Amino acid sequence: MAHRPGGTRGKSTLIAMTAIAAPVALAFETLLRYLLFPAELEILRDELRPVLTVVAWILCVVCAIAGTLGILLQDRLAARAVERLPGRAKMPAEVERARVGAFLLAASVPQVPAILATFSFMFGASFLPVAVAIVVVTSAVLVQAARVRAP
Repeated sequence: MAHRPGGTRGKSTLIAMTAIAAPVALAFETLLRYLLFPAELEILRDELRPVLTVVAWILCVVCAIAGTLGILLQDRLAARAVERLPGRAKMPAEVERARVGAFLLAASVPQVPAILATFSFMFGASFLPVAVAIVVVTSAVLVQAARVRAP
């Protein structure tokens, strides 16, 4: 069976890539820091750690709130996108495409504070609050992904 552009496999890949975006960003930033940043940066990171760790814990709370808002926003965006489809264009594939678009937009809501948390780790925050933020956001985005097909 030939793969159609925009088919189920492409949609699934897009959703999966969106769900793992925050953990991949953390890994990529950590790799960059180890490979490219000078050793002197560790001194600065040690100095900034107490303040940035507090910031990272605050971002955990922001991630939880943003994750909830993203889930709620997704439902509204999906309903509006489906509503805007012309009457005869409300074929199942078009409705699903509208719902995926709503997911992609709404998934960005919790991911913004998660990316800020990864930056805080790059510049000195402890790993634990950043890891918690990433787990919270990834969980929220996975919940959003599961709701893409929901009516």
